[in-house]
Amino acid sequence: MIVTLVLAVAALAYTPFAPVSVPGEIELEVAAGTPTRVVSRQLEDAGVIRNATALELLARVTRLDREVRFGKHVFSGRMSAVDVLVELTTPPRDTVRVTIPEGLSWREAAAIFEAAGVFSAADYQEAVCDPGLIRLAGAGPEANCTEGYLFPDTYELTPGMSALEVANMQVRQFREVIEELSPAEGLELSEREIVTLASVIEKETSKPEEREIISAVFHNRLRRGMKLQADPTVIYGLPLSGQEWTGNLQRKHLRADIPYNTYVRRGLPPGPICNPGRGALAAAMNPADSKYLYFVARKDGSHRFSNTLAEHNKAVREHQLRR
Repeated sequence: MIVTLVLAVAALAYTPFAPVSVPGEIELEVAAGTPTRVVSRQLEDAGVIRNATALELLARVTRLDREVRFGKHVFSGRMSAVDVLVELTTPPRDTVRVTIPEGLSWREAAAIFEAAGVFSAADYQEAVCDPGLIRLAGAGPEANCTEGYLFPDTYELTPGMSALEVANMQVRQFREVIEELSPAEGLELSEREIVTLASVIEKETSKPEEREIISAVFHNRLRRGMKLQADPTVIYGLPLSGQEWTGNLQRKHLRADIPYNTYVRRGLPPGPICNPGRGALAAAMNPADSKYLYFVARKDGSHRFSNTLAEHNKAVREHQLRR
């Protein structure tokens, strides 16, 4: 019995997960987009862990493989595989935290990155319009670069990261999120159409409880061949068509025959008009069970929904024309 116990303890000490005494301090720079298997192999080669496959398996089982932070990590002392994984998922030293809110265009996101001192807005513009990134995102040829696929989130960035590396992070985050979402049975929209519709939903309401209802309105109008008549699409499209936008939407704008004007053209706009969050993407995939065809904004930012044009016109008189 004693001999068996001793052998078990000895075997445990040499398992792939057992601690390793790291000589001195070993630094590892994890580049953006590096797969966990590559990081694990680098750590095994550096003598930080015993077995790369074991660390990769542990990361997958604990679902921490998606939480590895890019940047510089330092390993020292006696560290088990668990200790190493904790370090990899902890924000690295000298990071810059940047939050990109839901519903911003890539131009607005560019200004935030520039203000944070990460890189210039011009560099970000070049990155989001990179042909390789557009292919990775799956954006359409008529869309505005990778608009819609740059997922809004809080990102831990390290000094020296390029705009293309960060844009890649955002696109990869988008891909992870959309692959986790489940579309309603019988949904006829393609992924590009879902992202475009989600971007319109995101701009139409700031109230989470309204997203699926607004989604239903647009789905109902699309099925009937009705124009979407969404103000945010016009506002987004005016500068792209070389027209001046001063912040005041006028009748002439609604009549302008430009690609993003859903008052003039039927169907969805050529591409997304902002970068939607998870909630808007989910709503685009799962509209409410509703027959509403119209909505109008109230003073508090919520919306009143209607089934008929007569009801809608009455709501407009009550909530818009009396202001």
